Amino acid sequence: MTLVARGSDEAISAETLRVLAALFGLTIPPEDTGPLAASLAGQLASADALDQLDLTDTNPVTEFDPRWHD
Repeated sequence: MTLVARGSDEAISAETLRVLAALFGLTIPPEDTGPLAASLAGQLASADALDQLDLTDTNPVTEFDPRWHD
């Protein structure tokens, strides 16, 4: 079962939000379900916008160098 498909234009349903909250051990009051679902949808949309960037030749801010330095 797919809860949230990245890149889809579907709104996040109240049921999906309840399932995700249960997975994380959270209790969400019914009156907060709508605003939280809209907020989560906005955050996923922001992440999708970042996925569109070409970062082929970009290094992360921090790099891990496995060599031992004296």
